[in-house]
Amino acid sequence: MGKVNRRERKLKNGTVALYLDYYIGGKRQTPFTELHIFPGKDERTKQLNKDNNLRFEILRNAKENELLNGIVTIPVKRSKIDFYKLYAEYFVKNPTRERRATAVLQKLKNYSKRTVLPLSVINEDFLIGFRNMLEMQLTGETPHNYFKLLERVIKQATKQGYFTTNPAEDIIIKRQQGIQKETLTIEELRVLSGTNCSNTGVKKAFLFCAFTGLRYCDVSKLKWQNISDGILSIVQSKTCKAVTQELNETALNLLGNIGAPDELIFKLPTSSNGCNKVLKNWVKKAGLDKKITWHCARHSMATNLALNDADIVGIASLLGHSSIKHTQKYLHNYEQIQKNAMKKLPQL
Repeated sequence: MGKVNRRERKLKNGTVALYLDYYIGGKRQTPFTELHIFPGKDERTKQLNKDNNLRFEILRNAKENELLNGIVTIPVKRSKIDFYKLYAEYFVKNPTRERRATAVLQKLKNYSKRTVLPLSVINEDFLIGFRNMLEMQLTGETPHNYFKLLERVIKQATKQGYFTTNPAEDIIIKRQQGIQKETLTIEELRVLSGTNCSNTGVKKAFLFCAFTGLRYCDVSKLKWQNISDGILSIVQSKTCKAVTQELNETALNLLGNIGAPDELIFKLPTSSNGCNKVLKNWVKKAGLDKKITWHCARHSMATNLALNDADIVGIASLLGHSSIKHTQKYLHNYEQIQKNAMKKLPQL
């Protein structure tokens, strides 16, 4: 009673798959451990096999202890459980990073080319392939962030008994340096402000973002009910975090005449691509030799605040960041920021 044996199955390529073998209620159970013993005599293979044998013994002993203590785990029929559904359920219960979670799920479907993804398909090789695809198709920190989000779901599924061992545990994905976006100085913003733009809504909204740190997804939905007595209050679309800030004189002047509470403040083209196209032509007309996208307004606001000696914690609060480590990515022109900081040291 409670005895757990080791079972092996040799595959066509010479690899040996390791299984547990025990009985529950008179019925034999032989779950796959997702561990293998590989052919080969080189030192790397020997060490890998040694590690896998050790991991198998840890699993076997843990299962024996469960059985001896009366803890009976009903085996999961992994071929009949759809990982897509597990993934979706996880983010219903943990509603964070909604847009990113949706993007990762779509990438997973594109990679697997399956309408249903059985748990039995999810193993280390599958996940390594998915990681490689992310690194090949995406840039900056996005591959790392996407894979880590998937890892969270797999880790939880392992705790719930859907995986005997976490198939993502040993997979490494490096965090690459994000692409540094251009920023606009206060003087360059003045030049833009003095340059005619083909769409007045785009002009005012972009400059408003450069003095508030709003994203396009938030400024495009900004209504008069979000402004009260010079105070801006919104719930950010990307993070679902509430942000409140007192508007400076420049931002207030860009608002124009007050409208109905449900009325949009800025009349913009119907798509972000349309807005960026107008923005690109406007920047070119102003004679600024920089590749400026809408998100550059947010970066510019953070950098200009830092150059004018604003505290990084205060900047993080204005941007709606939960940690200053996110804010630090937005701060460019470090050399000048450091000089400004050093000037604050008093003389002896």
